Amino acid sequence: MIRLERRERVALVTIDRPERRNAIDLEHCRELHRAITDAADARVIVLTGAGGHFCAGADLGGVEGDEFVVALRALLLLLTEIPLPVLAAVEGAALGAGMQLTVACDLRVATADARFAIPAGKLGLMIDHWSVQRQALVAGAGPARAMLLAA
Repeated sequence: MIRLERRERVALVTIDRPERRNAIDLEHCRELHRAITDAADARVIVLTGAGGHFCAGADLGGVEGDEFVVALRALLLLLTEIPLPVLAAVEGAALGAGMQLTVACDLRVATADARFAIPAGKLGLMIDHWSVQRQALVAGAGPARAMLLAA
């Protein structure tokens, strides 16, 4: 479930699937897209996760086929192109697709226990070129390369 709460002019968008460490599938990608679009009249959007984790990546049980890739790409582009600041408030895991969400946001704040990783290499998967470029833009080329190669 994706929750959208309004606190004056702040829109708080929460990924609320603590039983899956907030991993997202096709349905939740689409719900996130709707929530971000619905929050476009706010002054700022804060994206976060419930239950101690930001987003543990793609829920591998619900990402078969190209539909998930298309939906995730549309969500990431929306986050980068929406004409207001988007802040990622990260606690716990921000892995894979969760990491992609954080680098698509304008700003990131993290608790001391936040963990960032893109484990695609360990899974024998490739990450898309956009995400590699965005990671390098946010973290710098050297740290991004180290993170991607070390998974």
